[in-house]
Amino acid sequence: MSIEKQMKSREKLLFAWGDVFGGGAQALIGVLYLIFLTDVIGIAPALAAGAIMISKIWDAVSDPLMGIISDNTRTPIGRRRPYILVGGFLVGVIFSLMWLPIGSWDSDILKAVYSLTVYMLYSTISTVIAVPYSSLSAEITTNIKERNTVNVMRLAVSTFSVAICTLIPAFILDSLKAGQITVNTFYLMVGIGFGLFFALPLVLIGFFTRERVVLPRKKSIFHLSTFVSPLRVRAFRGLIGMYLSQSISMDILAAGIVYYSIYVAQGSTTIFLGIFVGVQLLMFPLIHHLVNVVDKRTIFSFGLPLAIAAFIGVGAYPSGMPVLGAYILTAFTALGFAGAQLMSWIIFPDAVDAGELQLVDRATGSFSGIMTFTRKTSSAVAIFIFGLMLSLSGYIRPTPEVQIPIQPSSAILGIRIAMAGSFTILMTLGFIAARRFVLTNKRSEQIRKFLKLRTEGTPLNQELQAEYDQLVKEIF
Repeated sequence: MSIEKQMKSREKLLFAWGDVFGGGAQALIGVLYLIFLTDVIGIAPALAAGAIMISKIWDAVSDPLMGIISDNTRTPIGRRRPYILVGGFLVGVIFSLMWLPIGSWDSDILKAVYSLTVYMLYSTISTVIAVPYSSLSAEITTNIKERNTVNVMRLAVSTFSVAICTLIPAFILDSLKAGQITVNTFYLMVGIGFGLFFALPLVLIGFFTRERVVLPRKKSIFHLSTFVSPLRVRAFRGLIGMYLSQSISMDILAAGIVYYSIYVAQGSTTIFLGIFVGVQLLMFPLIHHLVNVVDKRTIFSFGLPLAIAAFIGVGAYPSGMPVLGAYILTAFTALGFAGAQLMSWIIFPDAVDAGELQLVDRATGSFSGIMTFTRKTSSAVAIFIFGLMLSLSGYIRPTPEVQIPIQPSSAILGIRIAMAGSFTILMTLGFIAARRFVLTNKRSEQIRKFLKLRTEGTPLNQELQAEYDQLVKEIF
């Protein structure tokens, strides 16, 4: 593998800009779509969450398929960029259809079927974009420092996009509930405006970036063993455990914080989300500094005990107390959660390297597909359980006359448990997974060294063979 610089600054910035979709669209939907369906469109919580769950499961199932399709694609512009380009042209249209103001329709079932249909269409286009894009993050350069830099830049853009795509839509939702704007204005701002915001960088990436990893001559075969082969890699299994704990926690937190801020803390959704995202952005310079000098698993796990303790405090915070205390606890949660939030996709290329050393082929798309498959499947079930808990706890849906109804104590308790309980359990499991993760920075460096020797066809002398055997024993 070359150690020469391969990317110009403008290409790094352009590629990183593409994660306004990966971070922003996911965050916007995670925060607003369930409450949009329940409180704006007027669908029962369990029915709305069921539609989301089915769509997410389809999204998850399609990810490994897309991974193998993109692994096997050969075009003059590469195997990832064609899908990002086409998806970029389509995503704005499909995204806008998700937010059509269909609240006047009489049937809950009809509204749920429409929501399910458009969400499944969106999920399909999202998969066509997201799997090649995440795969390209491991292939846009073969220089490890450039790869770390571009992935940190990508995640910085993603987090900034999360800020934009949660704070502004949350403010728009607050304005809608306060009667300051109409539902049609809400649609134009969220559905049309953000759809265009997500589409533009993807189209530009399709035209103006490059793929630099040498492609294997042999293509993958479409069968189950191809889907699951990344799971043979111990380091990748460990990464999945860490990623699932972090991402599902974030999904439930994002879906629940709107309900929590409106009905439990009686504070501002925009302030809660702004604190959480703002702390993440402030942590980026430190994370960028540490990523090349401290083991990534340590960065992931170090702050989790603080995050868990603080968010238990958020969940148990008395409704009658000043909301400032809940804001402060949220800030401490975000501070402790920052390492876990930022590290999974930075670790991903290292896990792919380990997979290439073990499996010989570099099937990055399959790794990306399996990673997102497991995440989305688990997330789908988690969001459904959250919606079901709302229904079972007696959650009262808003009406045109009463936009913010007084919820029974059972619904308040359900919101608290669904958020704080799930976060505590999942992040405890994530902490354990990180402590047991086998890829240290030193081992990742050794893996890249042996991959380089393999590519060059250099035979291993006795000393190198001994080092290789010890590495295999530690990570496989």
